[in-house]
Amino acid sequence: MKRLAVLLCCLIIFAGLPLPAAANVTPISVLTAVEETLYGQAGTGALIERIERIEHDVFGGVQPGAAMIRIDRVNTFLQSTEAQGGSMKLHLNLAEWGFTGVLTDGKPLIERLEKLEQEWYGQPQTGSIADRTRDMMLNIWGTTELDLKKVTLPAETLVRISLLQSVNSGTTKVGDKVPYRVVDDVMVDGRMVIPAGTEAVATVTEVSSAGPLGRDGRIVIDFGRVASLDGTFVELRVDQRATEKNKSLELAAGASMAGVMLLGPVGLVGGYFIKGKDVGIQERQPFYVETLRAVQVSGFILRPAAK
Repeated sequence: MKRLAVLLCCLIIFAGLPLPAAANVTPISVLTAVEETLYGQAGTGALIERIERIEHDVFGGVQPGAAMIRIDRVNTFLQSTEAQGGSMKLHLNLAEWGFTGVLTDGKPLIERLEKLEQEWYGQPQTGSIADRTRDMMLNIWGTTELDLKKVTLPAETLVRISLLQSVNSGTTKVGDKVPYRVVDDVMVDGRMVIPAGTEAVATVTEVSSAGPLGRDGRIVIDFGRVASLDGTFVELRVDQRATEKNKSLELAAGASMAGVMLLGPVGLVGGYFIKGKDVGIQERQPFYVETLRAVQVSGFILRPAAK
């Protein structure tokens, strides 16, 4: 395996929020975001029918109040980091990671819950999602309240990851989705913020295959964002700190990393009639990215909260 020095270039990553952050946030747009969080796609039909379907699934029955209050209530319950006792997404994240060692935040909540129930009970359960998620927390942790407090994850915090499939400038295409996984726990003040096993998806934004005149291949990958345990999304890129760490790594075949541009050896390498080298990174090869900006998140010590 050849030791490579890599040139990394920062990409502009467009952060998303759990709900639309545009100036004109409407009840319909919030409802659609809730449906996508739960089911993976927006619902159809009359507004009131869509609200009632969500309430039946989440709470087990129709809830009181005006439409906007009801939409806000279910959104807060599902994913607000300020929800009393923690959001349902937080509890599902903790249950999933505690049982499987993997965190797949980003997939529909119902799909994740049913998969967890299938592995635990042998089949998906019935009843409200709220009750089923609470039951999984009790099964796995023995409590629904772990020791947590708000902490600040600093900008430029190193995050060690590995791709779950190989990329190569000779075969990878622009727009390809590349899943990756956090390799080491990310800690702040002794509290876990992003656990090892958390998965996210990067996107290939540029590819140049090797060519004549010694032109080497190049891949540019946007690492996007990864979820913390409480569901807060953290943007990742490769900048100066990650670049310095990656320079000392042994990377297969000349490499390209998410949020990163990896270049092969510079120069003609034998001149006119010699084709350059394609570059790539093998799956499971660890390397570093870093946080784009400081983010306030929940930090956990994996023990019951003090009463």
